Order: sequence, then C-alpha cells, then structure tokens
Amino acid sequence: MDWMKKHYELALLGAFALALIACSGWLSWQALSFPETFAERNSTKKPDNTITPPDINSVDAAAALAASPRSWSPHEGSLFVSRPYVLRDDKIFDPLEGGDPLHAPITNEWLVKYNLDYGDPDVKNQDPDKDRFSNLEEFVAGTDPTNEKSVPLYHTKLRLTKFDPKPFRLKFGGDSGDGETFIINAKDAKARTQFLKLGDMIEGAPYKVLTYEKKTSNKNDMEVNISELTIQNTETGRKIVLVYDKEADDPTSYGEFLYLYDNSKQRLKKDDEFTLIPETTKKYKLIDISAQEAQIEDLGSGQKFRIGKAE
Repeated sequence: MDWMKKHYELALLGAFALALIACSGWLSWQALSFPETFAERNSTKKPDNTITPPDINSVDAAAALAASPRSWSPHEGSLFVSRPYVLRDDKIFDPLEGGDPLHAPITNEWLVKYNLDYGDPDVKNQDPDKDRFSNLEEFVAGTDPTNEKSVPLYHTKLRLTKFDPKPFRLKFGGDSGDGETFIINAKDAKARTQFLKLGDMIEGAPYKVLTYEKKTSNKNDMEVNISELTIQNTETGRKIVLVYDKEADDPTSYGEFLYLYDNSKQRLKKDDEFTLIPETTKKYKLIDISAQEAQIEDLGSGQKFRIGKAE
C-alpha cells in the first residue's frame, strides 16, 4: 500500500495498460467473428425494388374541396359575429326562433333573408333598392326589396281618392202587373212616362229594354220588390241594370285617382283607357267605379284588378 502511495504514477500507468490490452483483445475478437456474422445475414434472394404507390385518396379529396370552397350563407351569423338579437319586454329575443312578427305583416324570416334591419321601427316604409316600392309593398307582392328590377305590379300604386257620381236620368218604375210591360220614368221635368216591352227602344235615349228579372227580398218581415230591368246602350253596347224604384249611376260617373309612384293624379270615367309610368306600353281600362272602390282591366292580358280607396 505504501508502494502504491510512493509510486502512484506507475500504478495508474499499469491500470491504463491493462485496459488498453483488454480493448485490443475485444477488437481482435470482433474482427475474427465478422465473416461468420456476415455469412448469417447474406442472402441469395434478389431484392424487390418495386415502389408501392402511395394512397392519394385523401389528396384527391382535399383537391376537390379546394376547387369548390364553402360559401357562407348571409346573416345566419358570420364566422365571428352572431346574428342580431332584439330586446323585448326586458328579455333577449331571437326573431328567428318563433314568436310574433316584429313588423307585421312582414315576417321576421323575410327581413333576415334580405338582410334588412328589423331593429329599425320604420323598416316597413323603407326602400333599399330605390325602386319607389316600400319593403311592405315588396313583401306583399313577393318581390326582392334589394333588387330594383324586381318590382310589384305598377297598378298597385293606384288609389281612388274621389268618386263623382252622376245620377242616371232613367228610372225603372216596375211592371204593369203582367210581367211584360215595363214602366220607365225620365228625370227630365217634361218627359212622359213610357210603357215598354222587351226589345223596345226608350224614347229620347240610345237604350233598349233587354231583359227583366222579377225579384223580391224580405226586410223586417215585409216583402220588398227588388226586380231588375236590364237596358243596353245601342251605341256602346254597355248594359245598365235598373233596380225597381232606385236611382242608378250614370256610366259617365267620374273618379279621381292618385298614382303613388310619382304622386300624379288622373280623372277618369267608366270605359276610359289609360297608362301608368314607367310601363307606358301597357294599357288599362276603368270598367267599374263606386264610392268605395274601382275596377280596372289590363287590356293586354284581360286580367281585372280592384283599386282600393285611399286612406
């Protein structure tokens, strides 16, 4: 032990020499056994150089998806912002989840479909596409309020503002009891009572007696005569129904109309033809009129339309 202490360098050198000898012996052994190891792993089988094609189904699916990217539908809420909600009666209200319309009769779904501000109290009267038709008019007509080329029928802008009737100068006074002779009275002071049969011309007027229908009704448990005598204008072909002991309106009765499209006014009488801008090629005819409404006809299609009284 004392020798180790005195000859420390020699002892360390000897230990190193032993480790080197052991390492050399291990390397020599590995070199000698290499042929045997290689022989075990050697094979006469030819290598398979075939390259297996990769699975590209996922690549094709991704390419198809990229070629037709997803389109976002409007206003169901976007990727970052939800659709608007409404505060009603201190509660948050989703207009698309049932409930009463916010702007009846327009439905909430219709307002959302066209991206209209249903939070605006005046949305029914607004005109987003500037075609002179309000959102309410477009909703009733089923047109697109955001497309100026999609408009309701122009006659829907027409309103009856005044009825100016003229009493018909002839009055039906009943039959003589036999159902074949009819009494016609004229309002002219000097005119005489006429007794006419079917097919006879009325003196002093371009009318002939056409048909007769004897009719009665019950009013307050009393039988009331409401018989009708139809006469026809031989110049125009227009027919007028005269009810027993009642005044009829003259065919020349006038009506005044307001066209809300441009706020213009027209004074028309029965059978007058007229046009409405901007469809000046389409012709209409006033075929009937009363204090409450008028009826017009599209001369091109033959369709008849009711014109209401202005509010």
